[in-house]
Amino acid sequence: MSGTPPNVLAKGLTASSRIVRPEYRAPSSARNNQDARVATRLSDEQAAGTGNVPGLIKRTLTLGLSLTATAHPVGFLDRFLLLITEKMLESRGVAALRGLQGKLLRIPDLRPIYSNWTSGLNPSCDELRTFVDDNIDRYVKLEKDRVKTKAIDLGWFTSLCYPSAKMDRLKTMALVSMTFFIFDDTIDKEIDDEAPDFASDFNAATRLRQESVNYTRYHLSQDCAKPTSGNEPPRIPQEFASFEPVVPLMKAAPPGQIDLERFADDMQEFIEMNAVEQTFRLSGKLPTVEEYWTYRHGVGASFAYCTTHQYVNDICLPGNLAWCDEVKTMRLEASAQPITCNDLYSLKKEVMEGTPTNLVPIMIATSGASLDSVVHELIEQMYASAKRFDAAADSLRAKGREYDANVQEQVEMFIKAFETFQTGCFEFFMNSKRFGLKDYKQEDGSYLVPL
Repeated sequence: MSGTPPNVLAKGLTASSRIVRPEYRAPSSARNNQDARVATRLSDEQAAGTGNVPGLIKRTLTLGLSLTATAHPVGFLDRFLLLITEKMLESRGVAALRGLQGKLLRIPDLRPIYSNWTSGLNPSCDELRTFVDDNIDRYVKLEKDRVKTKAIDLGWFTSLCYPSAKMDRLKTMALVSMTFFIFDDTIDKEIDDEAPDFASDFNAATRLRQESVNYTRYHLSQDCAKPTSGNEPPRIPQEFASFEPVVPLMKAAPPGQIDLERFADDMQEFIEMNAVEQTFRLSGKLPTVEEYWTYRHGVGASFAYCTTHQYVNDICLPGNLAWCDEVKTMRLEASAQPITCNDLYSLKKEVMEGTPTNLVPIMIATSGASLDSVVHELIEQMYASAKRFDAAADSLRAKGREYDANVQEQVEMFIKAFETFQTGCFEFFMNSKRFGLKDYKQEDGSYLVPL
């Protein structure tokens, strides 16, 4: 994989008129000798997440089944694992994180990666912020959790991702975002030994996940739902409650705008891959890069967002355009790009919280490369991802030219929805209080972050 950025289409130019993103250069070799190239380069297949999925899932399901069948009380697993971790060994993940403490994370200006894509802020942002805060008060019961969730600023995040969406669709996507963030933060967080909860109790988290899947399947694709006692609808857990108003809104969408079965699949993948991530975190085992990508696309929830792009823009493409191979590639890259970007900007937060399921410590532990070298490798992957996305979008435009002007206009709106989702995530990662990096931004757009 080359470090030279790809050629990409500029806005408004024809296929023959191309511009080049500014070149990304490796860190200076004079800087603490931390510029060595990563010894073992990751293949495109690894970056796309084609690892040993069956083996990983088999191990995860085995663990889940053993936990379900155990006679030990709830909370036994986390206490046992903590004892093993603390008294007998130091996990590679913890060691990798500790090795990063005190180092300086150098993130160059990443704006060139996104400079050719549509971006913006929805003019209804302030109104949406009020809507989100009102719904947080409604669906999040504990005051400390309400304060934490409001601090994410999901109204701003949603407005960045959907700058041209109408208010009704914007509200729906804000509720979807609430569901993802609240659910994820309920389980994927720093473990408090004094207050066992879903983060430390795999059994309890498993029940939460199953109830959430049952609710989603029952309401979005009832033929896939398991029968419930008394034929009553599955209950919705409090940690998933903001999804309840989403269901009727999406089911009321015009035919063809959203594939509810596919959306249910995406939601289920988000929920179930959370279990794989939690398994690694509680066991203290550091995943390989391949293993990481088998679950990270699901946990990132980007596929579910991508499934809503037609709905958000109130368009309906012909099926052979909406779900063609080019769109599959665009979905994959629109997931890989925010995930990689997130792992760079969230590293300080995860070092502080002791959460090693991040690409940076994983790559350092598995390759022995320096922090600067791994950062450089990830940025090369981001440029390569942008190149693959642009190539797929160009090919989709070419297919669209076989249709009338109305369909071609909708194709362009569809592509822009993928672009603004990625640029919106990027802006959010850079400036969100969630990651707390604003104080480390330099005049040239780079970040110097002490870990």
